[in-house]
Amino acid sequence: MVFNIPAFTRSPYTPVVIASVFIGFGLAAFLMRRFKVDKKTVGFTSLLTFICTLVISLMISTKFTEGGITIGFSGLGAACGMVLGVLISGLIFKDKSDCVMASYVASAPLMYGLAKLGCLFAGCCHGKEYHGPFAVIYHGSEHGSYFPAQIIDMIAFLLIFVFSLILVLKMKNKVTAVILIIAVTIPVRFLLEYLKYYHDGSLIAPGQISVLAAGVVAVLLIIIWKKVLNINYH
Repeated sequence: MVFNIPAFTRSPYTPVVIASVFIGFGLAAFLMRRFKVDKKTVGFTSLLTFICTLVISLMISTKFTEGGITIGFSGLGAACGMVLGVLISGLIFKDKSDCVMASYVASAPLMYGLAKLGCLFAGCCHGKEYHGPFAVIYHGSEHGSYFPAQIIDMIAFLLIFVFSLILVLKMKNKVTAVILIIAVTIPVRFLLEYLKYYHDGSLIAPGQISVLAAGVVAVLLIIIWKKVLNINYH
C-alpha cells in the first residue's frame, strides 16, 4: 500500500492550515465555555490569541531571499504566539486563566495534527527517500517516493490531542495538565524531526535546535504566566 499524491493546480496547503486553526480555536472556545469562562473573555481571548498566533508564526517563517520574500506558516511560532496571547489575555481579564490556558494548550496538538494534512498534500516536510510500504509518492513538484513522515506526524499529534483532552477534562489542577502536555509534546516533536528529508543525520540537527528553542520559549512564557497571575497548584 502506498499513498499517491497528485499534482495540484493550486496548493491545498493554505486552506487546510487555515481550517485547522479555526477548528482548534473553535474547540478552545468550546472548552472554555465548558469550564464556565465568561463569554466576553472567550470572545476577546480568541481574537487576541488568534492575532498573536498568526503574527508570531508569520514573523518566524518569513524569509528574505534573492527571489523575493517568502511567507509560510510556522507551527512552532504559532505555539509560542498562542501561549503569549493567552498570557496577555490573562493579564487583562483574570477570568479562570488556568482553564483558558489549558483549553488552548489542549487544542494545539489538534491544530498541528490537522495542519500536517496540508503538508502531506503540498509535499513540504516530507520524509527521506523511501520505496517500501506506506510510501508517499508525489506526482507534482516534489516528484518522488518518500517515507510517510507527515502521516506519522498527524497520527502522533492526534494521539497527543486525545491525551491532552483527557487531562484537561479530568484533572482539577489545570496547571499540572498544561505542564504534562508540554512535557509530552516537545520530546515527540523533537524525535519526529529525525524522519524529515532535511535532517542531516547528526545527533541534533538545526531543525531540532529550533524545536528546543521554541520549547524553551513556551516554557518560559508558562512560568511567567503562572508567576505574574499568581496561579498556584492545588
